[in-house]
Amino acid sequence: MHWHLFNNKIFKLQKKSNNKQELYTSLFTSGGIHETYLAKELNLISAVSCELIERRAHWYKEMYPQTEMVCDDITKPGVLEHLIKLHKEKGCTGLIASPVCRDFTLANTKRNPNSKRAQLYKYVLEFVRRTRPNWIVIENSDQMMKVRVDGKIVAMKIVDELKAMGYYVDHGVQDCAGFNTPQHRRRTIIIAHKYKQCYLPLSSDKIITLREAIGDLPILECGQKSNIKRHDASMFNWSASQIAIMAHTPSGKSAQDNKPPFRPCNKDGSPCKARFKCAFQRRDWNDACNTILQDSKSISGFRTCHPGNFIGYDKDGLPLYDSCRPLTILELLRVTGLPDNFPIPTWASDNLIRQMMGECWAPKHCLEVIRSLIS
Repeated sequence: MHWHLFNNKIFKLQKKSNNKQELYTSLFTSGGIHETYLAKELNLISAVSCELIERRAHWYKEMYPQTEMVCDDITKPGVLEHLIKLHKEKGCTGLIASPVCRDFTLANTKRNPNSKRAQLYKYVLEFVRRTRPNWIVIENSDQMMKVRVDGKIVAMKIVDELKAMGYYVDHGVQDCAGFNTPQHRRRTIIIAHKYKQCYLPLSSDKIITLREAIGDLPILECGQKSNIKRHDASMFNWSASQIAIMAHTPSGKSAQDNKPPFRPCNKDGSPCKARFKCAFQRRDWNDACNTILQDSKSISGFRTCHPGNFIGYDKDGLPLYDSCRPLTILELLRVTGLPDNFPIPTWASDNLIRQMMGECWAPKHCLEVIRSLIS
């Protein structure tokens, strides 16, 4: 059975691991993609949630209609107190928190670990002090395990404070590709339990490749659309010169290694000064997808181009490759570990969907972390 068909079957036939529902609070939810499998697999129900951006809060509310969503800034006076009150009133026993990682990730050249936004983890810790949930999951960029503030690694500040509150804690950096997800996405994971020692789940050595994940889908070029829902490249508007450059770029390689005239350059013909080597680069069929970022349809983003297939030679005898385009929404769903029929809100734009996919924690990784924590 092809990987994506198996993935869809699992989504449809999931069985609850127990009969008792458990309620949790979710902070910095974005659209809640990471929580996709928790209700059906573990009977965990989002009862309280908080998200700053309205359209993301709206997305989350559509996915989890039973939650009480607080669309507000947790740093504003009264908001944290309101969330604490709701958590207690609803009888929540768990906490999932994914503070904004923008000021830690290497993908942001303007990151600032001393910014107000980078201090959001302090609100998570204050929430824990005042609610004492049975279990806690905190997720962030892998750089949280490297960046120092006031001489101490940020993740270790969190770990030490949780331990000081009496929690059993485990932490580490894990790659989502080790958890049945065809995408390399390294995340700092901190888990804590009030009553027992807890451990992060073991990752698998088996990697789902892009070939396995999306290789069965029809070939598309920019401007084309298939008859398969969400497998649509009609909105991509790469220029003819950009398409020609990528048509001469092999799978897994960067166009910046091409010989002129198929090497990226500026309009005046001067050499392209792409910020990152992985710009103008195709993905590799024989590996999991690289980390999906918000700019997943930009040719100059982080390795955003489809792997492509060799299709012959041009008039000068140079090899040519098809699929000169970014991944479609359907392909993004698959490499995120989501089923083809994942319920994307009908009102969501292509840009918003890509933003959500570029920010999310892979849901199958989230599932296994929490399964390990509460089992």
